[in-house]
Amino acid sequence: MQAMKNQNQTVMNERNEKQNQNQTIIFDPITPHPEPVVIGELLTEIEATIKKHVVLSDSAATALAVWVLHTYVFALRDTVAYVAIESPEKRCGKTTLLSVLAAMANKPLIASNVTVGALFRAIDTCRPTLFIDEADTFLAGNGTMRGIINSGNTWRTAYVLRLSKSKQQNSRQTKNLPSSTIAEQRHPEGWTPNEGNDSGLKRYSCWCPKVIAMIGKVPDTIADRSIVVPMARKLVTETRASLAELNAAEIKAKCARFALDSGHAIAGSEKIRGEGLNDRAADTFDPLYVIARLAGVQWMAKLHAAALAISPGAHSKSTAAELLLDIHTIFVLMGEKKMFTRRLVEILRENWFTMGSKAFKDSDIDEYKISQLLRPYGIKPTTFRVGKEVNRGYVSEDFAEALARYVPNADVEARIQEMKGQCKLWHEATEIAEREQPKVECGTVPTGVAMSTD
Repeated sequence: MQAMKNQNQTVMNERNEKQNQNQTIIFDPITPHPEPVVIGELLTEIEATIKKHVVLSDSAATALAVWVLHTYVFALRDTVAYVAIESPEKRCGKTTLLSVLAAMANKPLIASNVTVGALFRAIDTCRPTLFIDEADTFLAGNGTMRGIINSGNTWRTAYVLRLSKSKQQNSRQTKNLPSSTIAEQRHPEGWTPNEGNDSGLKRYSCWCPKVIAMIGKVPDTIADRSIVVPMARKLVTETRASLAELNAAEIKAKCARFALDSGHAIAGSEKIRGEGLNDRAADTFDPLYVIARLAGVQWMAKLHAAALAISPGAHSKSTAAELLLDIHTIFVLMGEKKMFTRRLVEILRENWFTMGSKAFKDSDIDEYKISQLLRPYGIKPTTFRVGKEVNRGYVSEDFAEALARYVPNADVEARIQEMKGQCKLWHEATEIAEREQPKVECGTVPTGVAMSTD
């Protein structure tokens, strides 16, 4: 057992190159629980604690319970899961949830604002679980900050490069010298002798678990790497315990014991890919699946259901991918194998089937825009004949490969069923209108819409 613990510590040390703690940030030491813990029971206890203080969905509570344990062993996996807490307005409980998670997570470091430099220096120095509240006040428009956060969920790429302060000062001093003086100081091979081989570059790690809480929607690139938890203002009938009643010391002790006893199994586990998740979501939930599998079949099933319910990566599509799905839907509902582009433009412009591609609801939609978005997917218009007319358009089978690669099959099936349901309602409404006003023609149903609801 001791050999396993030593091996576990070695793996963590390899990933965390610097373990020296900044003296201005001190984390309370955690004494591991004296007895081994039952992982499933510990997860249930964490889940109950979250729901005791915060109003949120069962799926979110399940995923967050596993995430809390993940913060104690994140260094043993290739990816780290983020948590993105978003609320439409103030007083929806996001800060309360953040506080509850921070009380149970490993080495919590909370900030309501942070600069880019402080962000990666704090992570590199402390290896904390970073909690960023009120992110909407400084994240919007800050591409550098978002880039650092985006890259920090995979340890191989979670680094930023910066010049050391001394090199920056030398650079400023050199810039003020005459060009002839600079030339004299430089070696013929292009480097300055007093610099030797020291480039002055320093590498900082930005790899750690993070919680980002904000009013409004979390940026897509961050949400794509996160457990997304939408919050809502609680009803007067929904009572929860105050934070004053929160005492997570025993939970933290049990989590620390879990890390000691299970670290070897977590480090040696093969990647677990959740069925129905895309690559990004699968990476995010892999370290959580590993923990859930150690907890048993019941927790594995609970976590997978939660992942499918709350992961934006499971269902996210670009505007062009939405167009793929829209055109496929049109082919299916119209019962046609090929269609002229001008006909597709008409249907998309009129939005007959409540289409999902936002870019194609404007009146200026044209054939050129469609071809430009479809070209990167290898789909091009061709010339064919329909009856007496010859023109350019698209063939339904040309969309098959792109749909399989970029749109989850579950989304395709859901869209088709939704549209068939709409057609059925249109059909029923038309029948009622014809019975009540048989002489008045009803234009509710678009001409040419297949009415089959099989």
